[in-house]
Amino acid sequence: MRNNLVNTTTDMKTITHFEEFDTSNPAGWEEYSERLVFFLEANSIREGLRRLAVLCSVCGPKTYSIIKSLTSPDPPRLRKHSMKNHFMPRPSEVYQRFLYHRRLQQPGEGVAAY
Repeated sequence: MRNNLVNTTTDMKTITHFEEFDTSNPAGWEEYSERLVFFLEANSIREGLRRLAVLCSVCGPKTYSIIKSLTSPDPPRLRKHSMKNHFMPRPSEVYQRFLYHRRLQQPGEGVAAY
Protein backbone atom coordinates (compact mmCIF):
# COMPACT_ATOMS: atom_id res chain seq x y z
CA MET A 1 0.00 0.00 0.00
CA ARG A 2 1.30 3.42 -0.92
CA ASN A 3 2.10 5.80 1.91
CA ASN A 4 0.32 9.09 1.19
CA LEU A 5 1.73 11.02 4.12
CA VAL A 6 4.92 13.04 4.20
CA ASN A 7 6.24 14.25 7.53
CA THR A 8 6.76 18.02 7.21
CA THR A 9 7.28 18.71 10.91
CA THR A 10 7.28 16.57 13.98
CA ASP A 11 3.65 17.51 14.72
CA MET A 12 2.06 17.90 11.30
CA LYS A 13 1.70 15.58 8.32
CA THR A 14 0.75 16.53 4.78
CA ILE A 15 -1.35 14.34 2.51
CA THR A 16 0.52 14.12 -0.78
CA HIS A 17 -1.66 12.03 -3.08
CA PHE A 18 -4.96 12.85 -4.75
CA GLU A 19 -6.18 10.85 -7.75
CA GLU A 20 -7.01 12.21 -11.19
CA PHE A 21 -10.57 13.01 -12.22
CA ASP A 22 -12.14 10.37 -14.47
CA THR A 23 -13.47 12.36 -17.44
CA SER A 24 -15.42 9.33 -18.65
CA ASN A 25 -17.75 9.87 -15.67
CA PRO A 26 -18.70 13.58 -15.83
CA ALA A 27 -21.41 13.13 -13.20
CA GLY A 28 -18.65 12.37 -10.70
CA TRP A 29 -17.33 15.95 -10.84
CA GLU A 30 -19.40 17.15 -7.88
CA GLU A 31 -18.12 14.39 -5.61
CA TYR A 32 -14.55 14.86 -6.90
CA SER A 33 -14.67 18.60 -6.20
CA GLU A 34 -16.04 18.01 -2.69
CA ARG A 35 -13.21 15.58 -1.97
CA LEU A 36 -10.71 18.07 -3.40
CA VAL A 37 -11.97 20.72 -0.96
CA PHE A 38 -11.35 18.27 1.91
CA PHE A 39 -7.86 17.56 0.51
CA LEU A 40 -7.08 21.28 0.33
CA GLU A 41 -8.37 21.87 3.86
CA ALA A 42 -6.39 18.90 5.20
CA ASN A 43 -3.27 20.45 3.71
CA SER A 44 -4.12 23.99 4.92
CA ILE A 45 -4.30 25.37 1.39
CA ARG A 46 -6.63 28.35 1.57
CA GLU A 47 -5.44 30.89 -1.01
CA GLY A 48 -7.33 30.84 -4.32
CA LEU A 49 -4.30 30.73 -6.61
CA ARG A 50 -2.69 27.89 -4.63
CA ARG A 51 -5.97 25.97 -4.72
CA LEU A 52 -6.10 26.37 -8.50
CA ALA A 53 -2.47 25.26 -8.76
CA VAL A 54 -3.23 22.11 -6.77
CA LEU A 55 -6.32 21.37 -8.89
CA CYS A 56 -4.35 21.79 -12.12
CA SER A 57 -1.58 19.58 -10.73
CA VAL A 58 -3.72 16.67 -9.55
CA CYS A 59 -6.70 16.62 -11.93
CA GLY A 60 -4.91 14.75 -14.73
CA PRO A 61 -4.02 15.66 -18.31
CA LYS A 62 -7.51 15.26 -19.81
CA THR A 63 -9.17 17.41 -17.17
CA TYR A 64 -6.42 20.01 -17.40
CA SER A 65 -6.94 20.21 -21.17
CA ILE A 66 -10.63 20.86 -20.54
CA ILE A 67 -9.82 23.58 -17.98
CA LYS A 68 -7.38 25.16 -20.39
CA SER A 69 -9.85 25.09 -23.31
CA LEU A 70 -12.64 26.60 -21.17
CA THR A 71 -10.47 29.51 -20.06
CA SER A 72 -8.81 30.05 -23.45
CA PRO A 73 -7.24 32.34 -24.63
CA ASP A 74 -6.30 33.30 -21.06
CA PRO A 75 -4.42 30.93 -18.75
CA PRO A 76 -6.59 29.27 -16.06
CA ARG A 77 -5.21 31.54 -13.32
CA LEU A 78 -6.73 34.62 -15.00
CA ARG A 79 -10.25 33.32 -15.56
CA LYS A 80 -12.75 31.65 -13.35
CA HIS A 81 -14.96 28.98 -14.88
CA SER A 82 -17.23 26.50 -13.20
CA MET A 83 -16.23 22.97 -14.07
CA LYS A 84 -19.57 21.86 -12.66
CA ASN A 85 -21.32 23.80 -15.45
CA HIS A 86 -19.16 21.97 -17.98
CA PHE A 87 -19.47 18.44 -16.60
CA MET A 88 -23.03 18.72 -15.28
CA PRO A 89 -24.83 21.47 -17.23
CA ARG A 90 -28.29 22.44 -16.08
CA PRO A 91 -30.96 21.13 -18.44
CA SER A 92 -32.60 23.71 -20.67
CA GLU A 93 -35.79 24.97 -19.05
CA VAL A 94 -37.47 25.32 -22.45
CA TYR A 95 -36.57 21.75 -23.42
CA GLN A 96 -37.74 20.38 -20.06
CA ARG A 97 -41.04 22.23 -20.48
CA PHE A 98 -41.38 20.74 -23.96
CA LEU A 99 -40.83 17.22 -22.60
CA TYR A 100 -43.37 17.81 -19.84
CA HIS A 101 -46.09 19.08 -22.18
CA ARG A 102 -45.42 16.65 -25.01
CA ARG A 103 -47.94 13.89 -25.34
CA LEU A 104 -47.47 11.13 -27.88
CA GLN A 105 -50.04 8.57 -28.84
CA GLN A 106 -48.71 5.21 -27.72
CA PRO A 107 -48.75 2.15 -30.01
CA GLY A 108 -52.11 0.41 -29.73
CA GLU A 109 -53.69 3.41 -27.97
CA GLY A 110 -57.00 4.43 -29.50
CA VAL A 111 -57.92 7.99 -30.41
CA ALA A 112 -60.51 8.14 -27.62
CA ALA A 113 -57.93 7.14 -24.99
CA TYR A 114 -55.34 9.53 -26.43
